[in-house]
Amino acid sequence: MRVLFLILRNIHLPHLLPIYRWMERSGRNGGELVFSSPAYIASSEGEPGFGLEPEAEQSLRSSGAGWIPYEQIVGFRPDAVVVADADYPMGIDKIGARLVNVNHGLISKGCFYSDSTVTERENTADLICVPGPHHKEALRRTVVKPVVVTGLVKFDRIWNGEITRDGVLNSLGIDPHRRVILFAPTFNTELSAVPVVTDRVREWVGEGTHLLIKLHGMSPPEWKELYSLIADSDRRITLVPDMDITDCLVAADVMVSDVSSAFMEFIALDKPVVLVNNPLRVGYIGLDPRDIEYSWRDAGAEVNDPNRIGAAIRWALDHPRERSERRRLYGPRLVGPADGRASQRAGEAIMRLCMSGKAPEFLSA
Repeated sequence: MRVLFLILRNIHLPHLLPIYRWMERSGRNGGELVFSSPAYIASSEGEPGFGLEPEAEQSLRSSGAGWIPYEQIVGFRPDAVVVADADYPMGIDKIGARLVNVNHGLISKGCFYSDSTVTERENTADLICVPGPHHKEALRRTVVKPVVVTGLVKFDRIWNGEITRDGVLNSLGIDPHRRVILFAPTFNTELSAVPVVTDRVREWVGEGTHLLIKLHGMSPPEWKELYSLIADSDRRITLVPDMDITDCLVAADVMVSDVSSAFMEFIALDKPVVLVNNPLRVGYIGLDPRDIEYSWRDAGAEVNDPNRIGAAIRWALDHPRERSERRRLYGPRLVGPADGRASQRAGEAIMRLCMSGKAPEFLSA
């Protein structure tokens, strides 16, 4: 059995690598597992990037993961191609392999987990793995292919206790006794908190606090440059370079975000969020008030005025249990079982599809 894990964007790797590692460890695939990625194109002028950065590719290969050049994926003749997005390259469904989409986010942005016509592209896959029951229910309105709930793959390390708050902060050189603010904005200019707050993040850091900035993997280079300069000038601020935000989620006490999947991941850990509303969002082509990033914003404190963000952060730090009931209601619907077995469920579903030719309609917890 040959399985190709295709990394279409850098943000997909944290959702693919744990499944690869589980299948590798299980020894039950009886074949070959490899990664590949198209040539890297950086994000620019509001357009998302594509592919995996050369240094990230080298790091992956150095870790022992199998790799083949993108030009060789057809000749590899995989039994299954595993991706983390419904936005597939043209012709990927024509190489004769079964296609599995394990998805990479929790929100909609008018493109995912909605009843819009664009969601119908999910039907290209032979099997769709989603993190929580909410996502299966949402897709059932437009998708006819098998959809199974696996849990949020990248949260396995949280539920298994592999990531600890003190461990993350010590690795970053931050005093674990400090209260940690995490700024995690999305990349779209019309939706992101970045154009609203710009360099005012400095105002959020006070006595006994530290600010982590984790930009979206497809953020424009000028945003990375701005926050790199800010972090270099203030030792209370750290720009986290990792593609995966999971460690930051564990380390932080409060998050400032916008409509990013990151805020949904944070509330699934029952932690408080401050949600910045970008006034340009009304011009976003995919805006749909029914999407959960809007209809579930009652799990956080919404802020329209950048002058009020600092006060909202301080309130959240002092009253972390506020809105906890709402967060605990949404959390399991977003990330599924908190048992650390999401990678296993996805891996077993992929192997079952390859061996039997049929996608499972149900996976036990």
